[in-house]
Amino acid sequence: LVAYLDGNRRLFDDAVSAIPGLASMTLESTYLAWVDFTDTGMAEAEFALRVQQDARIAANYGSSFGAGGDTFLRFNFATPRAQVQEACDRLVAAFSDLQ
Repeated sequence: LVAYLDGNRRLFDDAVSAIPGLASMTLESTYLAWVDFTDTGMAEAEFALRVQQDARIAANYGSSFGAGGDTFLRFNFATPRAQVQEACDRLVAAFSDLQ
C-alpha cells in the first residue's frame, strides 16, 4: 500500500510541478497533498473556484486549518491511480492559461 500511495504522490506532484505558480509541499507519511497557490497571484476564492468548478476536484481549503493556510488547498490521493491521473489531467487543464 505504501508503494502504491507513493506512486500516486509522484503522479500528483509531477502534475502540480507542471503548472506554473503551484508548489506541492514535501510529504512525510501521509496521503494528503498540500498545494501552495501563492505564486499564481490568485486569491483563495479564484484558485479554489478553478479547482472545484473547472477541474471538478473536491479539495479542502487551507484557510480552514488556521492562519497561513489561505494560499493552500489539501488534496487526498489515496484513491485508485486512474482517478488520480484523471484529476491531474483536469487540474492541468483548469490552469492551462498559466502555461
